[in-house]
Amino acid sequence: MLVTGLVTVSAFLLLGLGATRPARGALLMTGGMLLILISASLHVIHFPGFWPFVGQVSAEIGIGSLLLAGLLRRHQRDAKPWFSLGATALLITVLVFGGQRILTATVSGPATSPTQSWLVELGEDDQIDEVRGVLEAHGAQWEQAFPTVSLAEDADLAQTWLLRVPASRAEALAEALRADSENVDVVELNFEVHLDELVVAGSPESSSTDLLENDPLAAQQWALDAINGHAVHRMVADMQPVRKARVAILDTGVDARHEDVNTIFATSPATVDLHGHGSHCAGIAGAATNNGLGIASLNWEGRFIDIAGYQALNDQGFGSIEMIAQAIVDATKDGVDVISMSLGAKAETPNVIKDAIGFARREGIIVVASAGNANEDAADHMPSNVEGVIVVSAVDANLKKAKFSNTNTSLSRPIAAPGVDILSLKTGGGYVTMSGTSMSTPVVSGIIGMMRAIDPTMDEETVWSILASTARTIPDSRRIGNLVDAQAALEQVLARR
Repeated sequence: MLVTGLVTVSAFLLLGLGATRPARGALLMTGGMLLILISASLHVIHFPGFWPFVGQVSAEIGIGSLLLAGLLRRHQRDAKPWFSLGATALLITVLVFGGQRILTATVSGPATSPTQSWLVELGEDDQIDEVRGVLEAHGAQWEQAFPTVSLAEDADLAQTWLLRVPASRAEALAEALRADSENVDVVELNFEVHLDELVVAGSPESSSTDLLENDPLAAQQWALDAINGHAVHRMVADMQPVRKARVAILDTGVDARHEDVNTIFATSPATVDLHGHGSHCAGIAGAATNNGLGIASLNWEGRFIDIAGYQALNDQGFGSIEMIAQAIVDATKDGVDVISMSLGAKAETPNVIKDAIGFARREGIIVVASAGNANEDAADHMPSNVEGVIVVSAVDANLKKAKFSNTNTSLSRPIAAPGVDILSLKTGGGYVTMSGTSMSTPVVSGIIGMMRAIDPTMDEETVWSILASTARTIPDSRRIGNLVDAQAALEQVLARR
């Protein structure tokens, strides 16, 4: 409204000049009146609401009137009426804007300070009431982080509490809790993890043309050739699994209504994916195959794998440590076969993530995680650096290490899979190409799901032994492990029966 104000003040100046200069008074007065009309029109066009309008107009009239009074007094004219008008108008301005500020402060209340979230693990025999005084002294709020986990199932998770504390008091509270070693075992920041920036993908490489499956986009999936997926289709086309395996996608959710997974989506909490990352991973792991739609996975006619979705990340691809651990806990309580996590951060692994993964592994669930996309060592990347996790790096269509892929051979369970220009589901319908170790991870998770469907008795050690012994050597095996071979792995599973 600065322009409107200048127009109004200029109008008063012209009126003042017109009143003090008889020679050109009529012309100046006419110009002043014209500017007042223009100012009024601008106010109508840009009407900001009644009280802001009153305050703005009062301010303009007040300033203009005082300037006009000054001109009149300088020329020894009667200026008192204009001084009075100006003073009154400015007083109205002060009352209007001051009253608005008071009203806003009253309605909204005092400004709230930012908060931080922390995780506190108490000793097995301790109670939250034993640290209540410290929590209350620092203005903290608290709740049990994993209320569905009992002490008998996992004492560490059952004794973990989620705290919210004003940011200005957070470090002091953390220090006070760490000092209470009698009751407190672990204190850690509930920091945020976010998806790696998606790697721009090009057009998918062509696959074989002589295909058994009738999925129209299967010929654009070079990854199926790389892992001998088409040979798997021929192996299992007439086979019935012992039972369907359930692969849990811990991600941004899964579009459960997508045409290529709606028939094989198991009851699970994350049925919507506004981001798209989780749906893409889900299609790679187990899209229904030979259904005449979209892409192919190893999941022949959807008989071998069900997909389940768990919200580890929000719609923007961010998730707290507690949120990820909760997704692991939920998937474990639901009895899934494989947990697939295409997420992580360059950080020391929090205890709560180690505890959650340990809980899943004790329940016989195989945990697979992406190595990361920073072209660094996955030993510095969580949760891939947790003991027992199968860590997946990415190769391109030439079966060489993807430029972005982290290395993983410093860890105990490294393996490689296709992760460049991978075609899969697009949330909301359709298909899209993406690249990243996020894509190579569900390739391995899908193979493990097939193994578990054919032989559910296989434990974690047996599954890893078969994957590792059947994987093929590639030029960069020394840095990213051998390339997973679905055909050879499933042949070994069948030989065990």
